[in-house]
Amino acid sequence: MDFKNILLHLDHSSGCRNRLDTAFAMAKKYDALITGLFVVPDYVVPSYVEAQISVDLITDVTEKAIARAQEKLSSYQKLADEAGVKMDAHVTEGQVIPILREHTKYSDLLMLGQDQPSDPDNASYGLADALLFEGACPCMVVPHSGKLAVPGERVLLTWNASRESARALREALPLLAGAETVVVLSTEPDDSDVNIARGHPHADELARFLASHGIESISSGIANMDISPSDAILGQAAEMNADLIVMGAYGHARLREIILGGVTRDLLKQSGVPLFLAH
Repeated sequence: MDFKNILLHLDHSSGCRNRLDTAFAMAKKYDALITGLFVVPDYVVPSYVEAQISVDLITDVTEKAIARAQEKLSSYQKLADEAGVKMDAHVTEGQVIPILREHTKYSDLLMLGQDQPSDPDNASYGLADALLFEGACPCMVVPHSGKLAVPGERVLLTWNASRESARALREALPLLAGAETVVVLSTEPDDSDVNIARGHPHADELARFLASHGIESISSGIANMDISPSDAILGQAAEMNADLIVMGAYGHARLREIILGGVTRDLLKQSGVPLFLAH
């Protein structure tokens, strides 16, 4: 299945341009329609200050926020038109996670931004944490800075034979099938030969599975056990000049404060290339 329907979260942040450019590249590659959603949050007034804040004031603040979003959206739509891609973009009022979650049911891929704490217009905080588990399609998280290549030419596929990594593998098959280079990095090296570091005992089975889809892969692994898995993944990505990292997302949806596993959480913060994630 190709990515024909791309759901794109839009905001005022400086990192949104990277997100747009990446979405445009994906739309051209797969002849896809982009659905852009710019969500203006509801203003929830605590009960203890309701008497001091008028309805007219809340309405005025909301209307100004919507107008600002509409203005920004017009500039984004112009960029899409100039890029020659189809984007159907809207401003909507409400809570961003439930709105995006509902739209993922009708999308092949959700594109989110990397959290950008230093930007006061950042609206990406917590989205990947929630939507990786609540959404109905895989996510691509796009870095907020740096010049990005079109994702999917040099792909790093992380693998530990878990259900999550198998799910990410299957969701990413269209990307892997079109890649020039696919490197499989196992998080469990083969103890019989750490120099070759062929990785998990299932590496041969994985290579055969990929080959059945016409995908040639290079098997790697973490030979240096003194570094963390996240550092090993980022190091391998830098060494091969990867433009995409594919991995399963780990965590527990009912424990929001520790929803993501350590490796997933580290990569969401640190990766300088897009992450393709599935749970």
